[in-house]
Amino acid sequence: MKGLVVVLGLVIVGGALLIALRMVVGTWQFAVTRKSEAALTGDRDYRGLADEYRRLAELAITAQEHTDLRLGQVNTQIDYVRDQLESVQRILKDVE
Repeated sequence: MKGLVVVLGLVIVGGALLIALRMVVGTWQFAVTRKSEAALTGDRDYRGLADEYRRLAELAITAQEHTDLRLGQVNTQIDYVRDQLESVQRILKDVE
């Protein structure tokens, strides 16, 4: 009877150890899986941010090109107004 109790105790302890080991391995597998998923998601997020940055950079370049064109037009208009002003000043000098 005493031997049966010892065997039963060893079976219970062994079963508890197996359950504990399975819990540790399961937790480890879960953690590894989550880490991999996080890495993939982070990679996707990074690529998305990089694509958005490229799009914004292209928009900035386009805006800069339009600004340069407009600045050229404004400079041309200023030159025209300057020529007109010089012409008016010459006429006023001649009238004096």
